[in-house]
Amino acid sequence: MNDQLKILKDHVLEIVENTNQFATHLAKSDSERQKLKNEIIANVEQIHKNYVPHMPRHSTPLTEEKRSVKEILTPFLGENVISAKDIPKLEEWPTFSGEGEYNHIEFIRTIDMLQEDFHIPD
Repeated sequence: MNDQLKILKDHVLEIVENTNQFATHLAKSDSERQKLKNEIIANVEQIHKNYVPHMPRHSTPLTEEKRSVKEILTPFLGENVISAKDIPKLEEWPTFSGEGEYNHIEFIRTIDMLQEDFHIPD
């Protein structure tokens, strides 16, 4: 019986020693993982700070301009500014009855002309 207790005690000591070694390796692994994570984060931040998009030599980089709604809707401001009051009233637009095959053509042409002449967006 004494021999069995000694064998059991040796196994328990071996398990404790293996557990301690495993805990040590796990702590080292966590430490290394954290170091690698921090290194990756630092590298990514550095890349984002110094990033220059690849542009062919013949291309110029796009610049983002802040434009007001007025500038977008009336792109050709200058001496010949056309105001909204110059646009014909709806009552003056041609109408169509829906009768006949080509009854709507004049209406569509008028809309296209107004868009072109007064820079009206779709």
